Amino acid sequence: MDLKALSGSYGDFYVPGFTIKAGGRDLVRDLFLTVTSVEVDLKEKAAGHFTFAVAGAFDWESREFLAHKQEERVDLLDLFAFGSTVEISLGYDESSRLQPVLKGIVTEIGTGFAAGGSPELKISGFDDLYRLGTGKNTEHWEDSYDSDVVRKLANKLNVATDIVRTGLKKPRIDQNEESDLAFIEKLAGRNENTIYYLRNDRFYFGPRHNERSDVVELVWGEGLLSFSPQANLAKQITEVQVYGWSAEKGVTIVGKARRGDEKGRDGSRESGAERLAKVLGGPSPMKVRMALRSQEEADTRAKAILDERALDYVTGDGECIGLPDIVPDVNISLTGLGKRFSKIYYVSEATHKLDSSGYRTTFKVQESTV
Repeated sequence: MDLKALSGSYGDFYVPGFTIKAGGRDLVRDLFLTVTSVEVDLKEKAAGHFTFAVAGAFDWESREFLAHKQEERVDLLDLFAFGSTVEISLGYDESSRLQPVLKGIVTEIGTGFAAGGSPELKISGFDDLYRLGTGKNTEHWEDSYDSDVVRKLANKLNVATDIVRTGLKKPRIDQNEESDLAFIEKLAGRNENTIYYLRNDRFYFGPRHNERSDVVELVWGEGLLSFSPQANLAKQITEVQVYGWSAEKGVTIVGKARRGDEKGRDGSRESGAERLAKVLGGPSPMKVRMALRSQEEADTRAKAILDERALDYVTGDGECIGLPDIVPDVNISLTGLGKRFSKIYYVSEATHKLDSSGYRTTFKVQESTV
């Protein structure tokens, strides 16, 4: 979808807008606070982060940060107490048309008292994945899929889940003095092309959606303000060989994944592994030793390593007009960049920032071909 098609949904991109709700109250429309900036950072396989700044809320008479609603005086340090819920929506035009981008909790409060100025409040926090990152646990599960374990851990968040079953049932899965979030990361890493994130009160664990169509097309000079792509062979490999020993069968297990097995690759373009094989005149295998129980597990682990390395072939940083549609785990089409770099890219990170300079989205992309 190009910008012209999107413009109807976003009021022709004329008037950027946002809502921030804390404790169910709209900071601007209910409490008449002056929010000078808001920023939301989103990444795959990480908790989303937010920051916003409130100016002009220091009451010089009481020497407190206050909001006034008719006769009510709201203490902002109570409103923004640690653990308070914050909901942020961004977009254009009136508040009813804004798009939710993050719901989280307050984990940091800051300000500064300097000579000759009024102190400003800076509020930061994370989405609810933060809760899974605290503390360390030791647990085990028997005769389970990795996805079964992830579901049980994600259920602690009391949100909807979209968890894709992983391909191999394990006799035993052990969590050893790890936070739940770190353990979910480990489980994602040992399954092919698998990520996780929390969005719109729904936890996702499953394959990247890098085979879907693009959510928006951006042309350099027409919505796409800047883009810096890099193609790099440094982390590329032509083959992965994972070695392990099966105590049950008393044999060595070797799992393999080769160039051409990469998920989400553009078949009409050359991958980093293919380019590396040409440069070196032959294969460049990566050999890894792991604890393995079966041939299927060995092959899965090999493909997971190959996929992660393949996505490091082409990376890029870009900036465009503010678009809440650009989030991790979507594809965007970037054009006007010449034959090699005009293509569909997978978004791994996105930062949305709205301040006195307007609304801008910066993003990071990855691709396995160019």
